[in-house]
Amino acid sequence: MSTSSPALRVPAEWEPHAATWMQWPGRWESEMRPAFAEIIRVVQDYEPVHLLTSTAAEQEAAQEFLDTREVPTTNLTWYVVPIDNSWLRDNGPIYVTDSTKLWIQNWRFDAWGGNFGDEIPYINDNEIPIYIGQQLGMRVEDHQDYVLEKGNLEFNGADTLVLNWDCQDDRNPGLEQAEHEAILSAAFGVSQIIWAYGHDPEDGTTGHIDGTARFVDSQTLVVADYWGSATEEDLAAEAAEAGLTVVRYPGDPNWLVGNGFVAAMTDGDRNTDAQLKAQLESLFPDRDIYMVDASAIAEAGGGIHCVTNDQPASA
Repeated sequence: MSTSSPALRVPAEWEPHAATWMQWPGRWESEMRPAFAEIIRVVQDYEPVHLLTSTAAEQEAAQEFLDTREVPTTNLTWYVVPIDNSWLRDNGPIYVTDSTKLWIQNWRFDAWGGNFGDEIPYINDNEIPIYIGQQLGMRVEDHQDYVLEKGNLEFNGADTLVLNWDCQDDRNPGLEQAEHEAILSAAFGVSQIIWAYGHDPEDGTTGHIDGTARFVDSQTLVVADYWGSATEEDLAAEAAEAGLTVVRYPGDPNWLVGNGFVAAMTDGDRNTDAQLKAQLESLFPDRDIYMVDASAIAEAGGGIHCVTNDQPASA
């Protein structure tokens, strides 16, 4: 493993947020708008929501849609900037701190390596971290020589990163694992990298980790017991061997942790959802748990975590 300064780190998702950022679904992703409305309804009661739309006309239409869903304007700020898709977790900023300053890293985004089709645009999305940095008056560090999506990064807020090898190998072919680790550890200050291996062949993200494993504190990794895959089983064993406490979760762990809440994916079965909510309440005893029907987002290949991008409150 490569090691860098212990002062450098990526804040954990459960640390205080300044806001959550989202990109409103355009016409090709309009089926996800009801789920977006429900996510916004949850988040805005706890922290500001910053919402990007491509044009003023799209902003007006989005506001009308939220109005019909009786989603209030409380804690909601609009921005007009050209965007290509709704998956801001992946094309958005990664925030890094040295315990004194907080800044943004802008890694290259190429629409998931073209896995959803070469015709999917991404040039605008690749510029969004720069735009958000400008809005926040925050320094933006350029990393355009390496393709990286935040949905494939799970940090414990200290020294450990978990991610899927298949995804990184697909996006940056030809690099040895040690070369990937050198890039990641230098950028994020991690001293331990745990790799998951394998993915569903129909998963265009090539196995983003946020559908498999999530930290709930610095020493506890929740690993899905959902697909019954070797990826899940092997990662659980690898994490335990690395000294982490491993908890299995019989649902999709693609949730968002925010200021006093968790917005999690429903399974579609009332009894199962009740069991998932009870487990989340035990994992996050100081947060309100919301089970959100995000099935339209799941059908499009992601989850609640994939369409949100949390901004840490401070360094």
